Amino acid sequence: MKIAHLLAAGALCLGLVACEKPAPPEPIPASKEDAQACYRQRDYRCAALNYYGYLRLFPTESDTRAIYAISLTKSGQHRLAIQQYEQVLKEGVGTYDLFANYAISLDALGRTEDSMTWNRKTLELVPNLVDVRGTLAQQLVRQGKHDEAIKLLQDFDAYLKKQGQSPYFTGQIMVIREAKAARAAG
Repeated sequence: MKIAHLLAAGALCLGLVACEKPAPPEPIPASKEDAQACYRQRDYRCAALNYYGYLRLFPTESDTRAIYAISLTKSGQHRLAIQQYEQVLKEGVGTYDLFANYAISLDALGRTEDSMTWNRKTLELVPNLVDVRGTLAQQLVRQGKHDEAIKLLQDFDAYLKKQGQSPYFTGQIMVIREAKAARAAG
């Protein structure tokens, strides 16, 4: 073969490669089963991505949207989560874990008053959620409401004592009292 023919063949190959279209983008995962598996493994980004794709196909599944919102919160995607919470609340979904995670996202975005409202609603449903109660007490302290925070925790500890259990919030109450005293002195 002549060099001219080789050059022409090479140019033709390069031309074909240049005209070749890029590969299409990967489709968005859309498996509810995969989302659930990711969630169980605490891979919340994976769960959120799969729930997102699934909800594009089945947008009226409010319970799935609620879990999608929680996955977004747990993966730190609070702005996206808020939109989902607001939608499912309009659709009538109302569970303690939905309320608690909505409060987390609201607080992460600086909406502390709204977050406190949803933490209180969570405690109306399940009063013994110590993580929510402790978070609400911290929010109260940040607002300078030390006495309210102490009462919130003491009331629960009193309930535990009546049940024959040890108080849970002794340390947090102690720290809040110290913070109150330091604030008064300072």
